Amino acid sequence: MEKVLLVIDGVAPDRKAFNSALALCLRNHAELRVLQIIRHQKLADGFKMVCNKMKCVRHYIEGSMTAAAFAEAGENKTADALLTEAMANISKLLPESEKAGVPYHVTMKTGNLREEIVKYVRAHKDVVIAVYDAPLESNQTGRRQEKNFLQAIAKALPVPLVLVQSDA
Repeated sequence: MEKVLLVIDGVAPDRKAFNSALALCLRNHAELRVLQIIRHQKLADGFKMVCNKMKCVRHYIEGSMTAAAFAEAGENKTADALLTEAMANISKLLPESEKAGVPYHVTMKTGNLREEIVKYVRAHKDVVIAVYDAPLESNQTGRRQEKNFLQAIAKALPVPLVLVQSDA
């Protein structure tokens, strides 16, 4: 059976992108595959937030080896927390897929968005189209960078890439 891949960039999926992917599944009698990716930058941002909250503790940590071990442990905890939140968010939408009679499977990854999408599609030859739940960039420079980034992904994929952005 053919698969439609919904790529979620971040922790919270957009309903519009989810509904677009679901509609493609219904139209093509396909299964829904969800690939939710937390980019390294989002992990780093989460880690920075944890570090900022713990600045007062830093004064008590002596030695760079101890600090490095603490940082690494903190990053893993942050990654786990983000993945847990991401799963909770996508789980809110999945009952709609069940109601529509569309089977689904969710895969969560952390890492480089482009690499993870390409790797997934190449490993799953039954994916016929990828729907990308793209975050809306707030400034012109960010939009240009995202456009170049998306063009690189589309070029590397052996299937069409559909971009869906939230209206908000």
